Amino acid sequence: MANSRRRLGACVAAFAVVASLSTLSAPAQATSPGSPALTDAANWLTGQLTNGLFVNSGYSDVGTTIWAARALEIEGGHAAAVSSIVTAVGQNLSGPSGYMDADEYDYVPPYDFKQHGYYATPAANALVFAEAEGQNPSSYNGVDVLGAVKNRMITTGPSTGRIADDSSYGDYANTIGQALATLGLTQAHDASAQSALDFLLQQQCSAGYFRLNFTTDKSATDQSCDGGQASGTSPADPDATALVLLQLNQIADPSPAIESAIDNAKTWLLHQQHADGSFNGGTSTNVPNANTTGLAGWAFGELGNTDAARKAAVWVRQHQVQPLTACPTKLDAEKGAIAYDDATMAAGRKNGIGSSQYQWRLASAQATPVLNWLPATTSAPVLTAPTGYRQAGTRATFKVVGAAPGGALCLGLGSARVAGSASFSGTANFGLVLPAGTANRRVSVTDGTTTRTATVKVLGTKTFKVKAPARVKRGKKATVKVTGLAPRERYVVRLGSKVVKKGYASASGTVQLKVKVGKKLRKVKIKVTGQFPSIRSGAKTVRVVR
Repeated sequence: MANSRRRLGACVAAFAVVASLSTLSAPAQATSPGSPALTDAANWLTGQLTNGLFVNSGYSDVGTTIWAARALEIEGGHAAAVSSIVTAVGQNLSGPSGYMDADEYDYVPPYDFKQHGYYATPAANALVFAEAEGQNPSSYNGVDVLGAVKNRMITTGPSTGRIADDSSYGDYANTIGQALATLGLTQAHDASAQSALDFLLQQQCSAGYFRLNFTTDKSATDQSCDGGQASGTSPADPDATALVLLQLNQIADPSPAIESAIDNAKTWLLHQQHADGSFNGGTSTNVPNANTTGLAGWAFGELGNTDAARKAAVWVRQHQVQPLTACPTKLDAEKGAIAYDDATMAAGRKNGIGSSQYQWRLASAQATPVLNWLPATTSAPVLTAPTGYRQAGTRATFKVVGAAPGGALCLGLGSARVAGSASFSGTANFGLVLPAGTANRRVSVTDGTTTRTATVKVLGTKTFKVKAPARVKRGKKATVKVTGLAPRERYVVRLGSKVVKKGYASASGTVQLKVKVGKKLRKVKIKVTGQFPSIRSGAKTVRVVR
């Protein structure tokens, strides 16, 4: 079993190339640095650490921990936690269960040892992290991470500059790791940085995006995105594009080639943002999610595209746990955590985080930085209820304006509660089924700080009392009095099937009128219906006589 666990751990290290990366530079000027949302996220991440690392299902998750360190650096005030991460990462870089290299075992019993594997993207990630945290890249806790990256580079042929794994499980190095290697080598002023950059720029497709996977054949003459194909295709990848942007943007004195690559990638990525601020992931995660939205928004914030960054920040904020006493959920103990997507948030509110801890940690670590661009607000929510009467048992829409963009809201009506969040403009619409009975119902909304109320007039089932003479001479008028209506309630009076009167009840809910019964001798029904005819009516039958 020990060998099986070590094999799995090595696989995790090899596959964690997309989900476990880090860029560490001072953030560009944000809209609301140190916002409560950013603080809550950073505090939650800090609380998830065990001796300086995230531990998921018994395995140390160095990659996601590095992401968390970046988030904590942006928020500030977590020096002790970051220091513990720096120490813990350094202790887990290399060895039998290392992050950059590890022992590898067979997939099937008896899980025989195969080789010691070396992983390019984790090495590049560790190099950038070491540089950002002031560690010696040639001796980070005694480990030469700079040398580890250089050892993972191809130095001859058409793939010169390309990073590659040395692993029995295959080569999972990709464009994200290439971008990290490029930045790390550039910041180390290493001579191999240019070849790494040259190969990275070949991975940008003519549309502007960066593909995730390299050309499968390392010996192929054409290693470019549009000429050489990665597993037959070069699909667009928003995550890879955002992450490459974040790395290239940190290179000092960028060349015209770098500036052109940034401009083209930024233009393509801007067109991928949905109206609500979110971004879909790549082909395997083609739904709006916090990881992609957080990365893209973060990149836009660093590049000065604050409008796009703010919209992304609001979408992420809508997926952050914001406990409200009025609307309790199973997530209330996880204040600040960020859900991967709508489904994850819904499941978490119902059942808590449970076994999806890794997903919550990764989404939170990657999406937290964009909260640095969350729009600030000094206003408070204002609640508007539907005007006029509304029918009991039907759904009514309540509108909120002036709320904090992305902020949590709780609407309450009696014992019913509906949770939601504000849009980028600070608005929200809540649908709620109105309870039975006739009453002026008090509705409230709270953001946890301010509570506002409104009233909706609800009409329930009612049988009106209709008074009229039992006998009326033909050609004459019957005096009719109706009671039991609501004040100023709309009504319609019919004689048989013919509408003979429309109007509004008095302030006391009564109607008095005369109805001409006609000359035909018969029994005829005088029916009065209220604002909602299916549930509010009354009738009286009269006989027309000579």
